[in-house]
Amino acid sequence: MPAMPDTSAVPAHLKTLLDCCEGQAPEAMLRDFVMFTPTPHVIQTQNGVRIYTRCALDTFLAAWILDENIDIETTPPSQTQPLQLAFRNGQLQAPTEALMALPTQPETQTSADVHRSFCPYTLVFSGIESDQVWSATAPVPTTPVTLQNAFQLAHTLIDRLTHLHTLNGKAGVQCC
Repeated sequence: MPAMPDTSAVPAHLKTLLDCCEGQAPEAMLRDFVMFTPTPHVIQTQNGVRIYTRCALDTFLAAWILDENIDIETTPPSQTQPLQLAFRNGQLQAPTEALMALPTQPETQTSADVHRSFCPYTLVFSGIESDQVWSATAPVPTTPVTLQNAFQLAHTLIDRLTHLHTLNGKAGVQCC
């Protein structure tokens, strides 16, 4: 049996987000990420399917779950043009100066708590200056992380959920 993925680098407040999803197949989590109304966070699959997600981190989680080449557009607050990102062969292609703001004190008891206290504030910015301007007036405290670090965080979270789902004897379950 493979060892539990190492989550020691994951901040404690983000580890608690796993509690809402523990036991779910990662594929089933897509149902919770996907929105049917447009959001600032859009995934475009190679076969033309457009998926809107609740937050910027959801686009990275979905990239690992779908495990296919996708294009991501995420529009920073107060911007009209989205940042263009891509997931190709397991690698994130993104501007090196771009950052993701992650809330530092989300409520994580239920999915509704996460949707209210985490998702609206998990955003991508073109650089540290735009993040600092936004975070100075943001209603919740956030910390900026590089997109590569956020991408690795998403990978770690999905690996852990996949491992836990396999331990529960439910591996191979597909949602779609």
